[in-house]
Amino acid sequence: MRYIIVFFIFIQTFEAFSQENEIPINLPTEDFRFFSDAIARNITLYRVNSQVATEKKDIERTTFLYDSLVNNVLKGTHFDNFVVNDFNSAKPIYLETFKKPIYLKTTSNWCEPNDSEIQALNDIAKEFGDVIDFIVLYWDTRATLEAAKKPYTKNINVLYVDELENYNSTIIHTIKHSLGIPSIFLMDNQRNIIGINKGVSPVFTSQPTSDYLGFGKYNPPSSKEHFINSYNVYFEALVKDVNTILQNI
Repeated sequence: MRYIIVFFIFIQTFEAFSQENEIPINLPTEDFRFFSDAIARNITLYRVNSQVATEKKDIERTTFLYDSLVNNVLKGTHFDNFVVNDFNSAKPIYLETFKKPIYLKTTSNWCEPNDSEIQALNDIAKEFGDVIDFIVLYWDTRATLEAAKKPYTKNINVLYVDELENYNSTIIHTIKHSLGIPSIFLMDNQRNIIGINKGVSPVFTSQPTSDYLGFGKYNPPSSKEHFINSYNVYFEALVKDVNTILQNI
């Protein structure tokens, strides 16, 4: 009986304190959705439809499905906050540490950006790094990144997540395996998604076939022409992404 009386007094005291100090209770609303929740609710149907379109070699249909998922479901969602690791320090940090609008590219060792893409990203980040946080997030171990040693400049935040060691594994699994690698996420400074895309993949050939004459001439991977042409493709795509972010600041 004594415990009931004490508990009743506590409830009364807490209610009086709450009314006097107006303690807010922040609950999710229809206008506030996490990316992981939105993707979890829709990814299965998207994958089934995409698989059917892929088997039929219907590229237009697969593009439509991807764009519909992004524009009708994922845009406007809140990108989840979870623990990542800084490559330079190896220290864990939360994604919410970054306070500027974000350009985030997810990647992995097996599909690393090539040198021309990294150079384009370095150049763009040098120009806009004061207003945008540029992040390359590897789904990989630090040892793997250390072996690669890609030439990112200080304007690029190189992060990594080892899924086997991160206690946010459920969120990470959802994000990592949803839209494929690489994926590019554009966010405002509250981590609300304003755009998602797969990036660009310049196609070149080591043989002078007519299919690739649009680039002037064939470009062996080691040639200067190959670097210049692919750099231009990456740079133009980055400019478009940066403009999307700046228009939402």
